[in-house]
This record gives sequence, C-alpha cells and structure tokens, in this order.
Amino acid sequence: MSGYQVMIDKIKNTGDAASRVADGIRGVDCAATVPGGDAGIPGSTSMEKLAAVKRAWQGREQNFASLLEAHSANIEKAVQLYRSNEQAAAQDLTARERTPSGPRPS
Repeated sequence: MSGYQVMIDKIKNTGDAASRVADGIRGVDCAATVPGGDAGIPGSTSMEKLAAVKRAWQGREQNFASLLEAHSANIEKAVQLYRSNEQAAAQDLTARERTPSGPRPS
C-alpha cells in the first residue's frame, strides 16, 4: 500500500464519519424539547423567548444533516478521483519501467 493510499483511506473515513453523523442527526428534534404554551407560568415574559428559540431551532437538524451528506458526497467524489489518478500514475510508471529504451514515445 502506498503512502498515498493511506491518505486516501483517511479521507474516505472522514466522509464516512460525516455520513454517520448526518444519520444520527436526522432523528433529533431539538425544537420539540422546548415547551409550548405557558409552560405552567402564565404571562411569563420568558415564554416569548422560549417560543423564539423553538422557532429558531425548527428544522436546523435537517439542514445540518443535509450539509453533512453533501460534504460526505463531495469527499467520496474526491476519493474516487484520487484513486483513479493514483491508478493511472501507477500504470504509467509500470509501463515506463518495462520499456527497455527509456520513456515511451508520446
């Protein structure tokens, strides 16, 4: 295994981790944990603030999950590109090593 392959594998592991985190986030609903209504404190000014927090949190997890999935997909594309370039370079070097008179003509 070349040193490049080790780095490519590490890059791939990073993308896989991002995908796993996205899967975990999909089941989270932070906004649902914020109490609605008066939460047992009628007329409290803190309820307006809690309602604002609830609105701000709605859907954020899905947005984060989507961003992580896109990041993971981009990493996978990069890994495929790196691997294909590494294979092409290895084939090119192997072909040059087999040519008895030096580099092959273009």
